[in-house]
Amino acid sequence: MFTAERIGDPRDYIKGETGDWEIIIGLEVHAQVASNSKLFSGSSTEYGSEPNSQVSLVDAGMLPVVNEFCVEQAVKTGLGLNAGGNR
Repeated sequence: MFTAERIGDPRDYIKGETGDWEIIIGLEVHAQVASNSKLFSGSSTEYGSEPNSQVSLVDAGMLPVVNEFCVEQAVKTGLGLNAGGNR
C-alpha cells in the first residue's frame, strides 16, 4: 500500500498525557461487480453451482487474464464517486 508522508496541522491535534494526538480515520470498501465471470479468468460465477465446478486452468495457477468488464466497472464507479487514490 502506498502511503504518502502527511504533515498534520498542530491546531487539529488533541492534547494527551504523553503527547499530542491526531485522529486519522481510514475506510476500506469492498464491492461486488455484476459480471458473469471471475476477475482473473473467464470461469463462470453462477450462484448455486457444485463446489469446484467453476474452476479453470487459469484459476488453478496459470497466468491470469484480467476481465476487462470488471476493470471498466471499477473505473466508472471511481469516476462516479469522484474518488481519488492516495496522493
